[in-house]
Amino acid sequence: MKNFKFYLFIGVVSLLSLLAACGGGADEEEASSGGTGEGTESSSAENNEAEFNLQIGHIAPDEHSFTVGIEEFVKKVEERTDGRVSFEVFGNGQLGGERDLIEQVQLGSLDMTVVTAGPLGNFVPETTVLEMPFLFRDVEHAYQVLDGEVGQELMGRIDEQGFKSIGWWENGMRHSTNNERPIQSPEDMEGLKMRTLENDIYTETYRSLGTDPTPIAFPEVYTSLQQGVVDGLDASYGVFYTTNLYEVQKHFSETGIYYAAAAALMNADAFASLPEDIQEVIMETGQEVAAFQRQVNLDMEEEQKADIKERGVEVVEAEEIDREAFQEAVQPVYDAYDEEFGEMIKRIQEVE
Repeated sequence: MKNFKFYLFIGVVSLLSLLAACGGGADEEEASSGGTGEGTESSSAENNEAEFNLQIGHIAPDEHSFTVGIEEFVKKVEERTDGRVSFEVFGNGQLGGERDLIEQVQLGSLDMTVVTAGPLGNFVPETTVLEMPFLFRDVEHAYQVLDGEVGQELMGRIDEQGFKSIGWWENGMRHSTNNERPIQSPEDMEGLKMRTLENDIYTETYRSLGTDPTPIAFPEVYTSLQQGVVDGLDASYGVFYTTNLYEVQKHFSETGIYYAAAAALMNADAFASLPEDIQEVIMETGQEVAAFQRQVNLDMEEEQKADIKERGVEVVEAEEIDREAFQEAVQPVYDAYDEEFGEMIKRIQEVE
């Protein structure tokens, strides 16, 4: 647990140094109960010589890799601009859910955010392709896609909607959890009541797998699992761990049903208003921290996996999953979206 505790220590200490008020927050696939709190400034924001103050909003709890990544970004940009740029960080969903944050950045009432691709699709439909089930073979495949031509093209689409894309982050692979039985094949999912988002792709995916898809807002998920309203859900290790779902779920199967890509975004006008040298610092640091955040997330997942096993959760490893059978089962979903995303899906699948 050393690595996890180290990152947890970094996140907590950094936030304390920002005098952050720890309120809860929630969104469609991220966690914590809703709450309120005062936004607080990073340490250099107190420096009266700062020329530019930028506000960042996100929904992640203190121990999440998003939080660690944002604090790393803040620290490096402040250092590399010699204090000319300062930040206010509003975490824990203080400014609303991911859709709220995206809208605020688009309108210019918030400067920056980090959000997952699902809610972003409401503003940039082209990014919805990233939500297709079993699209990525593994995280390395996802990195190759997002760091390559496809990722750059999607960033271009994002930037057409009033944003400036800073980098591709991640919330990790989302896996299948439930209280009934280990899942290794589609047959194991038949008849399960699975929590899902109010999203056609997710609903159609779960129907194709023989489950009963039940849309439930994330703040209600823990109680719904506890009371048996649903049997399970899909979640990354980070979400599963930081929201204590191991208390109400017995089985965690590494199906990799979805990959939760995330985008670091800035308001386009706010970015354009900065001097060119600061723009360069933000973009270079953004790319650097994107790689850092992904690695932090992977390291945390290893620690979280070990911890939930110790707590009695049965983990089915990726090698035990019949991925080919799952891909065959969700083919109707791909058929339904072939006209809209077929060409892009082919390009993604061809990336080595």
